[in-house]
Amino acid sequence: MNGDLLVLNGVSKRFGKHLAVSDITWTIGKGECAAITGGNGAGKSTLLHLIAGLSLPSQGTRIVYDKRMRIGYVPEKFAGLRFTPEEYLYHTARIQGLGKAAANRRVDGLVTLFRMREYAGRRMNGFSKGMLQKVNLMQAMLSLPGLLVLDEPLSGLDEPSQHDMISVLGEIKNQGTAIVMSVHEPLLTSALADRIVVMKQGRIIRDALHDRTEDTGCRLLFHGLPPDAMLQVERLDGFRYWLSRGTPSEIVIRREASDDILLFVLKAGGSVILLQPMDENVQVSPSQSRESKAVSG
Repeated sequence: MNGDLLVLNGVSKRFGKHLAVSDITWTIGKGECAAITGGNGAGKSTLLHLIAGLSLPSQGTRIVYDKRMRIGYVPEKFAGLRFTPEEYLYHTARIQGLGKAAANRRVDGLVTLFRMREYAGRRMNGFSKGMLQKVNLMQAMLSLPGLLVLDEPLSGLDEPSQHDMISVLGEIKNQGTAIVMSVHEPLLTSALADRIVVMKQGRIIRDALHDRTEDTGCRLLFHGLPPDAMLQVERLDGFRYWLSRGTPSEIVIRREASDDILLFVLKAGGSVILLQPMDENVQVSPSQSRESKAVSG
């Protein structure tokens, strides 16, 4: 099919008697971003290894249409080596076949893109998880991949690092690189995914276009909820995902559920700061704010 980068055709993967991936037929196209979701043990990481070519299928075929296409792979964990990012990336680029001048240019460009200039000469064994994950992603981008495969890219990152990583991945996607990523975080899926793939017991049970009209919900900012109420918020009908769990807290909710969720926050002792449709610049009016304070007080 025109525009396809890679196809898996009836692919299965066995580890001894365990069938990790079963009879998967799947395609990724140029410039697409696919988010693979599912519980632990669903087969997400094994599928990513098959897509990246790090593992051979026990059955079925993997077809890459452009034999010159490079594939970048970002594992979930990246070791804090006793190299600086510049040293590590330069030597990795040389191993990948880049000449000295080309390697230096590529490393310099990535350091700029990832806003790592301040840390480029520091040793990575003192880096935070977020900083290491940036270097992890940079090494996958050295060869200008047509396809980038990421295994839980936001795993273990704090909130500022998550938003920073989403911003960088958005820039990479805008440059035309296709992305396949296993994710747990709704924020990452909402920001980048064109398709959402759901896996269960080694099979794909759903593969659908991501309808971005579903993302035109409301932002709700509030503060003052006790910890038990904070846990209950994400179980409410109409809750979509967290933007911040700090002070203030910020969530995205469905518009039609906004009244019920506002009422829950107020009854639980919280105060509402802002309610804003995500596609409009509309805020809670002063009269609404006074009513909120009266109810919460």
